[in-house]
Amino acid sequence: MPTNPCRPRPFSPTLRLRPLAALLGIAFGVLAAAPAHADTSVSEVLAELNATESVRASNDAKSWQVVFDAWLETSPPPRPISGDFNFITIHNRMDGWDEVKAWAESNGPLADAIIAGAGRTLFGLPYGEDEVAARYREAGISANVAEGGDLRVVRFPWLDQMNGVIAFATAEIYRRLEVGQVQEGLDLAVATTFLLRQCCDREFRDEQYYMISMLSGHLENLRDVFHVFFEQISSDQFADIARNELPFLRPDRGRLLMPEGDKVVARALLESVFDETGQPIREEFGDTFSRIQAQEEPLTLFGAARRWRIIADVHDSLESSLERLDLVYDDWWRRWRIEEYDPILSIPTQWVRTNEVRYAAVLYSIADVQELFPVRDYLVAATNGTIMAAGICSHRRRLGEYPRGIEQLYALAIRSRDDRDPYDPGFAPFKYRVASSSTPIDTAFGRLEVPRGTGILWSLGPDREDNRGARHSAVAEDAPEESDIVFWPPIKALQREQGLRD
Repeated sequence: MPTNPCRPRPFSPTLRLRPLAALLGIAFGVLAAAPAHADTSVSEVLAELNATESVRASNDAKSWQVVFDAWLETSPPPRPISGDFNFITIHNRMDGWDEVKAWAESNGPLADAIIAGAGRTLFGLPYGEDEVAARYREAGISANVAEGGDLRVVRFPWLDQMNGVIAFATAEIYRRLEVGQVQEGLDLAVATTFLLRQCCDREFRDEQYYMISMLSGHLENLRDVFHVFFEQISSDQFADIARNELPFLRPDRGRLLMPEGDKVVARALLESVFDETGQPIREEFGDTFSRIQAQEEPLTLFGAARRWRIIADVHDSLESSLERLDLVYDDWWRRWRIEEYDPILSIPTQWVRTNEVRYAAVLYSIADVQELFPVRDYLVAATNGTIMAAGICSHRRRLGEYPRGIEQLYALAIRSRDDRDPYDPGFAPFKYRVASSSTPIDTAFGRLEVPRGTGILWSLGPDREDNRGARHSAVAEDAPEESDIVFWPPIKALQREQGLRD
């Protein structure tokens, strides 16, 4: 199965599959040379992608240009955006905070642009390097599908630039709250949340994976802000976020649609390597798919070309291949809409069941969309968990103590439907308890202690087992067994306070 070498994973310092440094500050690049006769296909692909609801709109409805125009005028950060300096690592107690704070304060127009952009209908960055002006392309602000007229080259350099934008927003949020501009800081935090949500509605799997993960990371930062600036934020401000802001984020199955841009490119790609009778062109097969395979195994290029020419002799026709492509995507689409625990998810997908020889070209033309499912589910949990955390904070600010149970929050702070744990098969609310004594929680950075009297809010997590919040995982997929997801108190803040992380 072909994979992008820079494919993003959930933003967590404990990633076992890829280090965080591999996810930040790197433009996406895939695939290899396409047949020379694909020019018409390229224009048709771009036209189809740019006619989708995530792109087609008037400029007044789009946010990308508003935000990136301001980003182009922003001064360089004190350090390059990287695995060591990004929106995950920035906070007001970090080493070098004074420099970071000064950078944020001196670039107020970008904060204004983020707030303005969040009020637009969609992000709307068009697909195709020539669809944006030269100054954007030169700054890495583009979505390069079929770069250079090559169906095999798909890069999203705009993701790198969005890393910089959100790093700035994170610094400015902490700075504003630190200097007492509480409502202004919360306004920017909420606007950043909705800007990122716009970016989740993109047409390609890698774009969605990256931006969904980034939004989950930003929500973790927001809970950190709740903790660090708890005394500065009022009960009403917490309640407003819980009742009137975050519930409208809607990353659920009905609003966050499955991306199908990869399918559009794959269809054109398949059509370019079959002849007019619908049979594989041996040389095109050998050149095209061996170069794709060589992206992961560079030393196998020559042997792979020979293997693909052999595969061409036994590969199914173009008509059958396109039917298989539709079948795989239809199966993913059905699974995308059902609940996490539905029995159908235990049945092997059409992707897995596809014959690796007869439909090899199909498998090497598309990305496995099902890898989005865990991060989408995690985002739903993170959204509801952050709403609940804001409600808990509102109650505590109003009455001076943690609620004894989450049922105390419904009247003043949260809506009942926002308490649902998406990992619970019974549609039950998140688990909650008040620690009767100092309570340990095991995390990737080590064991921390939750002080007596603190309210603890947790999700069952991907294993769907209640472990009383005793072990926390911030990884949306492949999480350790017997792990929950603790949304309050914010684990990152406690880790810093107890010397487990910077």
